[in-house]
Amino acid sequence: MVQNKCCHIFAIRKVDLEQKKRKICKRCGFVDYKNPKIVTGSLVIKNKKILLCKRAIFPSYGKWTFPSGYLDRSETPEEGAIREAKEEVNIKIKLRKLFIVFTLRKKNLIQFVFLAKHLNKTYKPGIETLEARYFNYKDIPWKSLAFPSVTFTLKKIAKLPKKLPIFHTIIRD
Repeated sequence: MVQNKCCHIFAIRKVDLEQKKRKICKRCGFVDYKNPKIVTGSLVIKNKKILLCKRAIFPSYGKWTFPSGYLDRSETPEEGAIREAKEEVNIKIKLRKLFIVFTLRKKNLIQFVFLAKHLNKTYKPGIETLEARYFNYKDIPWKSLAFPSVTFTLKKIAKLPKKLPIFHTIIRD
């Protein structure tokens, strides 16, 4: 039996039509589904250069990534990608198309990455970003990227596949 901080006293039982074992509260019947978290972001490209942000937060503090983050409640992946670009690098973007969808099994995440166009002329680091910079592809700091999903995405953009979006599962990240 597992107990959390509220009223729930959990037991593991088969609960739904699927008859999967899940944590269910013995008092109120709450089912703890452990659904995946959603991450959304954008690959912002301007003059054939890619915008990257140096993270000011953990995990991967001080490493480079593209603007991205967790989806907020009642937000679409598109809205979240636009919001994250504004929060992390103070830019306005226009999404062009969905580029890649990741399933990260171990972290229980699903990540959407869109191709985007930078609309306003300026950019500057937001509160979660130490530094922001546009990189030529050959100058990307490959050894200082935040996550394997960032590396995979950047490698795929080198030769843009004709069939989009890409669907990819990462076992570890």
